[in-house]
Amino acid sequence: MRSLLPVPKRFRILITLTGQRSIKFSISSLPVLLSLAVMTVVPLAWAGSTLSALRQSHNQLSESATEVLEELDVLDEEIEQLRQRAGLPKQQDSQAKLEINQGKGGIAIILDTQQQLQVAKARLPALTSQLKQQVKPALEKTLQAEAVRNAARPQGKPTKGKNPISSDFGLRPGPFGGQAELHDGIDLLGDYGAPIYATANGKVQRAEYTGGYGYHVLIQHGDGYQTLYAHLSKLAITPNVKVKRGQLIGYMGSTGRSTGTHLHYSIYRHERAIDPKLYMISQKLQP
Repeated sequence: MRSLLPVPKRFRILITLTGQRSIKFSISSLPVLLSLAVMTVVPLAWAGSTLSALRQSHNQLSESATEVLEELDVLDEEIEQLRQRAGLPKQQDSQAKLEINQGKGGIAIILDTQQQLQVAKARLPALTSQLKQQVKPALEKTLQAEAVRNAARPQGKPTKGKNPISSDFGLRPGPFGGQAELHDGIDLLGDYGAPIYATANGKVQRAEYTGGYGYHVLIQHGDGYQTLYAHLSKLAITPNVKVKRGQLIGYMGSTGRSTGTHLHYSIYRHERAIDPKLYMISQKLQP
């Protein structure tokens, strides 16, 4: 095996000038080698540091792009829920919605950072347009219709304060004796002349006196609802007038077929009597 040549400890340098004496001097080999090493290592170290920083920046950008696409997926699902809430048909999957790191019956296609950002850029305007042009108008109509139905649905009690029920909904003994009868509402006890309020928005269909109900008010609400307030001592409303929930319509009394001061309160849905207690439990009467 051939041995490595020894590195000289010093270098001799001869400079010859035409017509003049030659100049000779020597320098140590160590500073030269160190200088060459520094000149070589420093650029390499700088390049390595730069590449490491670029690689880290690229990884962060790639993670950010993935997070953006994941957020768009969540937004897409929320928009679909809003579409269903608004009564719109189910949206078909968009062609711009590409799956990342997944394969469907073949080799998975992995998108680089630039492609991921292009996908996000393509999807966002479509989602924004869908929200503004389709979902928002339909949802507003749905909420308006729900508000109208909610306003027409009887809620709470037609009286204020504690008013015990003296006669429940359904079969009961005849108040004047005789056979059992079907009671199509409830009777609430209270003071004579206590105010009576409408339990939903609507239009007064009847506000008059009859032999059975005495002074009474029948209100026609939307969504098939009607409410009846009977045996009033006095009316505070007239027929064909629109009323709001919580509006005064009369005063408690004992007119008509009655054994004492109370309010007969009935709720009808599509002309069928239903138990008013189901609409009085968790709701408070508010204008």
